[in-house]
Amino acid sequence: MIKVLLLDDEKLALEYLENIISWETYGFEIVGAMTDAEQALKVFRRNRPDLIISDICMYGMDGLDFASAIRETDQNTHILFLSGYKNFDYVREALRLGTDDYLLKSDVDEEVFLQKILKIKDKIEKEKQKKLYTENVIFKELFLNRTEEKKYRNILSEAEYIRLHKKYYYLLVTQKQAPRFLKEFFNNILEPYYLDEERIYELIQDSCMPEEMKMVSGFKVNGNTLVIICEMSQSYVSQKEIYETFYQFASQVYTELNRMDMHGYNVLFYPHGCAVRQFRDLFYLNRAQLDKQVVKAKPYIFEFETGRADHQNISSGTSNFTWKEVYRALSEQKQELITEYVETLKIAIAQEDYITYLWCLKEILKAMNYIEQKNREMSNGVAFCLASSYMKYDMSNPLSVTEFIEMKIDEIELAYNSHKAGEYSKPIKDTLDYIHQHYGDEEMSMTEVSKSVGLSSSWLSTKFKEEVGIGFIEYLNKVRVNEAKRLIDEGEYMIYEVSEKTGFASSQYFSKIFKQITGLTPNEYKRLSKKSEREQI
Repeated sequence: MIKVLLLDDEKLALEYLENIISWETYGFEIVGAMTDAEQALKVFRRNRPDLIISDICMYGMDGLDFASAIRETDQNTHILFLSGYKNFDYVREALRLGTDDYLLKSDVDEEVFLQKILKIKDKIEKEKQKKLYTENVIFKELFLNRTEEKKYRNILSEAEYIRLHKKYYYLLVTQKQAPRFLKEFFNNILEPYYLDEERIYELIQDSCMPEEMKMVSGFKVNGNTLVIICEMSQSYVSQKEIYETFYQFASQVYTELNRMDMHGYNVLFYPHGCAVRQFRDLFYLNRAQLDKQVVKAKPYIFEFETGRADHQNISSGTSNFTWKEVYRALSEQKQELITEYVETLKIAIAQEDYITYLWCLKEILKAMNYIEQKNREMSNGVAFCLASSYMKYDMSNPLSVTEFIEMKIDEIELAYNSHKAGEYSKPIKDTLDYIHQHYGDEEMSMTEVSKSVGLSSSWLSTKFKEEVGIGFIEYLNKVRVNEAKRLIDEGEYMIYEVSEKTGFASSQYFSKIFKQITGLTPNEYKRLSKKSEREQI
């Protein structure tokens, strides 16, 4: 329905307008019939009618002043003036205010009036249809739905249609995120990554240099990537000038974006002018460049390149091992193989081989997830939980992910050593039980434990490493650090108290051992623990 506001200071004239045609029959809705222009303004602001039909000569605020007040805030509402006087000055002022027409009341009958407002209605409906296809929506459709420009030929004006074929320049803004498949292993891992489109667009608009560059459109192409379409405000003679101008703009956007977000944003820029449809085709052919962000530790800015065969970066090592092989190595504690798998991960990061990195990471996590399931079936010993403590690591940073994997490998080793207690000889089983019961005793030593089991410390030390696979002190430290992490997570103790409760002789020695095993100092671990709690809230 087309919303209509009627205004005439003569009641009889207003009633005539209300009844001159069957408004609803022709698709109109009267939202107000007013005799006072001031009140009519209030109705206008509240209902935003599509069409205003107003007398031009009224007491107080006349029709021209009323229209002028509307035009201060709204340039699109249609206005049809009625008057009982022939006055060229009125006509001229009405045209200046962008009105649709000016009719003499003496000429108005049902047929003339109906023809006039149906013509205006047709114009309003076309404008509404056109409004649905704003420049931003059209560019988004061209890009995401791969539509052709000709779809909009009958909707847009000639000038607007030509703009669809104009040469533009492009930014790709991608938020650094954890690989999406990690949600298979960690609940809510993607929740902290929120792409605030409106804030980003506002920041980019603020970074624009009006005399050189402006943002035309922006839209999301996937969960963490925005396409920004820009145009140059002036002509440049050389490609070098264009490159330098656009790079300066992209650099400013990159700097400002990375002030506003803890995860960081990557910016790729394409400084070669082309139509939206052309860039769309280039984007989909070369989008593998965006995938490389998963193997970069920090946000980056560089040129979006096209026509290169090596973008896919497919490695012959992508299927070097499977999760079943990783599981066997972890469960049998084959240290050489475990080290090899982790090194493959590290090499992939160093070479920015994102396919191998993602493959290896997923297979390792699948193996660890299977170990957790098997671990639940065991009733004794140290439990292993893959998801514990993951929020203390930046899972969008491959180096941090590697630290997490190495920490979990240590936890698995501890869990298996504990669960295998039934397979140990009685002296070693008694030793492990003693460690888990008395790890908080800072005086604990192999000499003390050997006395408790009635054997010499030298024999027990050799036998312990032979059966458990690691030395007595190394095992004891892992048990203590594992317990320390639990106490820190609880948030009830100061670091020195955790140190005392887990049997370390000093806070300094505790910090040293804690970092050796986890890669973080106790204070760093505690800060990350609090931070993850805040994010969950």
